[in-house]
Amino acid sequence: MGRPDTGFPPIKIDSGENTHIITGVSGELLKIDNNLQPIGKISRPFPSSISSSAIVGDRWVGTWVERDLRQARMAALNITDEWLDGESKASLRDNKRGGVIYPNSNVWAQLLDTETTALSEINNTLCFASRNKGIYRIDRDANEIWRTELPKWTEIRNGQDMIVGFAEAEEGVIAISQAGGVAIFDEKGVLIDKRVINLPELITGFSFDINLGWFMKLNGKYFATMDSIWDSPRIYHNKGPVYHAIPRNQEWAWTGWRHDGLISDELISTKSRTDIGVGIIGENVLTNNGKWDKIRI
Repeated sequence: MGRPDTGFPPIKIDSGENTHIITGVSGELLKIDNNLQPIGKISRPFPSSISSSAIVGDRWVGTWVERDLRQARMAALNITDEWLDGESKASLRDNKRGGVIYPNSNVWAQLLDTETTALSEINNTLCFASRNKGIYRIDRDANEIWRTELPKWTEIRNGQDMIVGFAEAEEGVIAISQAGGVAIFDEKGVLIDKRVINLPELITGFSFDINLGWFMKLNGKYFATMDSIWDSPRIYHNKGPVYHAIPRNQEWAWTGWRHDGLISDELISTKSRTDIGVGIIGENVLTNNGKWDKIRI
């Protein structure tokens, strides 16, 4: 069975147990199965790009940001439903009905008054950060579980620093910022500890595995790994940015800017590619031109 192209330039894959959601640069969405076969058609529920997303149970939750019009939305879509196209950007710009236009096919949707980042699934709930407002944890139906203030680190002076993601580890619910800030919260959202990781570049995202620990993606030619969130990072020079890292056979494997890579016993192996790897499913890499390729490492 062939592996169909996505039909649009992709930027991210959100993976569930049996379904994966591919996001496109212009807000396109495509569901595929574990064999990389499409489930339904490409849809564009809202006329803007998608800034953050995660799968929570049988729902995909995303945030749409239309910066030109200073509008943003968060919405949940049932993975088992058919997803339909929403309104056009012209309709959003010229909306004279007075009502709010929401993403089509939503189970629930909210109007946002500030940009929301770092949507992350935590034990079948969702954590996210709202710029200049705080950190929130909600259930799959958008009911608030807790909220708390954004953490501050005295060592970080950059006012543009923002949370890039959340993970659950034995220490608690962990938030990590671009500048290396780490905040640890308990189950009620109480801040119990924090630190700053010293890194040569900004963090763009991370992967966490209970056996392998932490893989920190940086925005240049480095990445870092740590066994524990309290460890000093092991910093590695690389061919370019890493865009998706996964645990494979008790090792970290990744794809990124014109290369695939693997780290084993602190030794890096890489293989070049002419395109850019966006995401990995099994042994397959989705590239920035919407095509599938076997991972090369």
